[in-house]
Amino acid sequence: MTSRRKKLVFTALLVALALATNYVLISVPNVKLMDFITFLAGKTLGFAFGAMTATLIWLVYGTINPYGFSASILPILIVSEMSYSAAGSLINGRFSKLSNKEKFFIYGIVGLLSTLTYDVVTNAAVGILFYGSVIVGLITMNFPFPMGLVHEISNAVIFPSLSLALEPYLKFLF
Repeated sequence: MTSRRKKLVFTALLVALALATNYVLISVPNVKLMDFITFLAGKTLGFAFGAMTATLIWLVYGTINPYGFSASILPILIVSEMSYSAAGSLINGRFSKLSNKEKFFIYGIVGLLSTLTYDVVTNAAVGILFYGSVIVGLITMNFPFPMGLVHEISNAVIFPSLSLALEPYLKFLF
């Protein structure tokens, strides 16, 4: 099987995994494996396949979503999700010589910062589209419930935990 074909198959598997875990975790607001899976796609397959992963996930999850569908915000969610792929592709291989403790810290910071980027962009866009104000969109990110903080902290834990658990197995794929 060609390398490109392997990458397409792995992308399809990651998309399916992200969708399955999104629906399983639907009752846990803002805690999802989807962002990590997109990060993992960028890290193992490169930005283009990670971006494809982000797009396919959001085309399905953004359309068939128990919380509803909004065509106006879907392109913003797709592009913002690509920030995880970009983060993964940027750090790929750069920290291979570091200890697991150092990698855990770096992956945690990457998870936190890429999620903060995603949250700020998407909430600002929602503010503009639905309230006519970036500020209102950003304020609603953590009010009345700290949804942004839950998202950012969960990804700051999920990214390093799963990255370190999967690294030994994924380096043999491609």
